[in-house]
Amino acid sequence: MENTQSDYTWDKAFFEKKLTLFSNLQMGFIGAALMLMMMDLSKVYLLAPLVVGLILTSWYKHNLDSIKDEIKGCSLTFAPKSILVSFPELNKTTRITFRDIDEVEAHNENFVQVINLYLKNGEEKVQLKAMANGEQLIQQLKTAIAEVDVNTA
Repeated sequence: MENTQSDYTWDKAFFEKKLTLFSNLQMGFIGAALMLMMMDLSKVYLLAPLVVGLILTSWYKHNLDSIKDEIKGCSLTFAPKSILVSFPELNKTTRITFRDIDEVEAHNENFVQVINLYLKNGEEKVQLKAMANGEQLIQQLKTAIAEVDVNTA
């Protein structure tokens, strides 16, 4: 594990890019609706798609803001036998040994990558949302878990 990264943080650039995109889309939908009304083309079938687009972008932007507030400053640090997961906004720091991790699973939730660490003994799962270099993190976790399994067998 000498050639691998040992620290991972939340993907700040992802949030900045997506929030800027959705702010611009909101302004675009509002501008298009105002333009149609000023040109006296305010028909329901022309304004309805703009209203739906505005509602969807507002919802998604709110969703991203809430995720950003939850994971702001999140970091994961590898140690020889464990990982340290820190959530500064929640005042929560957790050390998880590799032998306590049962499964690592990743999926997208509203276009945000979520990495779930399922723990043995029925403990609560740990969710890592929007981590930078997520695929590399998953591979490194699986490799570390496999090495621990080989050493204990």
